[in-house]
Amino acid sequence: MQNTADDQQNVHLTNDASSSQYLTFILGGEEYGINILSVQEIKGWMQATPIPNLPKHILGVMNLRGTVVPIMDLRIKFEFDEVEYGPMTVVIV
Repeated sequence: MQNTADDQQNVHLTNDASSSQYLTFILGGEEYGINILSVQEIKGWMQATPIPNLPKHILGVMNLRGTVVPIMDLRIKFEFDEVEYGPMTVVIV
């Protein structure tokens, strides 16, 4: 999953009443959250290696310390406006 420069400043940890922690981010004007225990890493953008014949929202794969990880753009998956990837774009693994 990638995050744009506009959304990057909105990535933060939140707590709920049961003390669970979530990584939250804004995507297409909506706030989403992922249980922090499910997040392995937040990584700066690297160009994914494209794989032919995949759905448009799967940009390809990335080598993460010897493990091949698929890179998915949720903006494309949920049909939000596409943006260019830049230095402030991040990948949440």
